[in-house]
Amino acid sequence: MKMRLFTPGPVTVPQNVVDAASAQPLYHRSPEFMALSRSVWADLQTVFQTNDPVVVLGGSGMTGIEAAMIAAHAPGEQIVILEHGRFGQRLTEIARIHGLVPHVLSVPWGESITPDLLENFLNDLLNDLLNDPLNDLRGVWFVHAETSTGVLLDAGALTSTIRARCPDAVIGMDAVTSIGIHDVKVDAWQIDMAITGIQKGLMCPPGLACVSISERAEQRLLSNPRRSYTLDLHTVLDHQRDGLFTWTPPVTLVAALNAALKRILNEGLDNVWARQAASAEIVRQGARHLGLKLFGASTSNAVTVIEHHRSNEIRRELRDVHHMLVAGGQDQLSGKVFRIGTCGSTTPTDAHEITEALHTVLTHLV
Repeated sequence: MKMRLFTPGPVTVPQNVVDAASAQPLYHRSPEFMALSRSVWADLQTVFQTNDPVVVLGGSGMTGIEAAMIAAHAPGEQIVILEHGRFGQRLTEIARIHGLVPHVLSVPWGESITPDLLENFLNDLLNDLLNDPLNDLRGVWFVHAETSTGVLLDAGALTSTIRARCPDAVIGMDAVTSIGIHDVKVDAWQIDMAITGIQKGLMCPPGLACVSISERAEQRLLSNPRRSYTLDLHTVLDHQRDGLFTWTPPVTLVAALNAALKRILNEGLDNVWARQAASAEIVRQGARHLGLKLFGASTSNAVTVIEHHRSNEIRRELRDVHHMLVAGGQDQLSGKVFRIGTCGSTTPTDAHEITEALHTVLTHLV
């Protein structure tokens, strides 16, 4: 029996997207591929809800995040990073590797970062930086939805707080687990660089990163020294405006992304978000009905994190008996939780089926 993915990425890929990915590759300089690429770039703007260009890079979502951060900031610059899970910690690690000076606002895993908490942090930090005229806060970076904890931040409220205190800062947002899942308003929230992969809400095989670039971010690209050859976003953006990829792209994945974006837009963004929300709520309510404890705030519609001291056994039986694959806990949560993904093409029917299987597994474990 075919294994069903209930992981927070990669997700089950719809058949028409599989078909697009498995077709013979197009030549990346052909008129056909250039037309397909322009369609992808335009559809990404619709999904991101932005008029800013959205560039596509070969690599994971983390590839896009690293490319964006090193394009927006020069070594020695001061930035703020919000950490509420594993992927926020990765932002900090990337910043330090590239010589930035991150000031980290961190909360325990499972908790959220509120606008009040951020405002207090920024007030204290900016007062400290006033004592050194050479220091300036150049950016704020955060993860919108933490895959490790299942916590979604109120991005609109956070960016309003940031703009009130740091009007010229570049705001970078890891949207890997929110684009195509939640109502992400890149322009309305004044996000300068939003980054996603294609293996979650965009329901494709993994392998591409998508990065939106605001006018403010583009000015940084122009003024900062070039620090990467293959991931130089200034070069990538210039070539995209000519209808080209800078390097030979994974053309079959671009074709898959084109099919997936058409599928999403044909369904309608409002309907996609509603389906994701309904699926996640079925899993959350089902878990509560079974007497299980949800981990932390549990506000993401991409993944529901459930506490259980026999998490590994639950995952194993779901896999071996029911042919349903769910994810385990990461880092400090390893063996303590399991994570049920409801990204991509997951439907409420799928959500009911995984909760029913979970009920059967728990009955056997007693």
